[in-house]
Amino acid sequence: MFMNRAVTGISLLGGLVAIVISLLTGNPIMPIVAAVFFSMTMLLWKYGYLIIPFFTKATNIIEVHGGYEVPPTRDYIIKKDENGYYASKFLEIRFYESSMDKNTEEKKTMFDSFEKAISSLKYIVKISLMISTLDLSKHIDEIKTKRGSVEAKKAKESKIAADESMRMDRELAYWNRLLDRITQGERPVEIIAFATTTAFGLTRDEALSRVSRQAKELKTILSSSLGCDIRDLTDLEMLRCFEWDFFFPTTQEEIKDALF
Repeated sequence: MFMNRAVTGISLLGGLVAIVISLLTGNPIMPIVAAVFFSMTMLLWKYGYLIIPFFTKATNIIEVHGGYEVPPTRDYIIKKDENGYYASKFLEIRFYESSMDKNTEEKKTMFDSFEKAISSLKYIVKISLMISTLDLSKHIDEIKTKRGSVEAKKAKESKIAADESMRMDRELAYWNRLLDRITQGERPVEIIAFATTTAFGLTRDEALSRVSRQAKELKTILSSSLGCDIRDLTDLEMLRCFEWDFFFPTTQEEIKDALF
């Protein structure tokens, strides 16, 4: 349950201990080597989803899950049958607005916009939501930490692109609204949302080209109609969402460990 956080913490602690030993013993060669390996372990464990795709792409490694393949780029999943190829891409959805914070007219506008946007799609889309209740005491501290992080980042960077500045303002407003609602007695829930789009092609390249176009269009439609941020999921994050279609975490701690 706590494996991801435990391994990362142990790796970091091990690196620090190795450095201290090297300083105390006066023989820095082996302890420094150990510190490097501990640090590499931590980086691979924590940021492997960024590092592994470069490695698999360079070595052309294809991962197989049952009848499904994960290509070296690790940004989509593909399956072959007797008729052709099916390719799927996964998108993370981060909500910063809620209908609960809007008046009747704003709610109607939001829902109408979403309905019109979705009805314009010419392909099937699956939007998945995982909902869990939260521990209030821990959650309030986490919200304040995240809000402080955004505030510090915005204050530190004097020149920010207009779209990034708007995104930060939207995120800050979201954290402030959430804190206000909690202090008023509402019990918060955590929502993990992701969208999946699948395309068929007679060849692998055709299926990939179609699913890439669909994912790009879906990102534009969802972000504009729901006021949310959308990003492509790759590597372990993509595989996690794929597996969650069959089995998903059953406790809040399992979710935290999976997302750590």
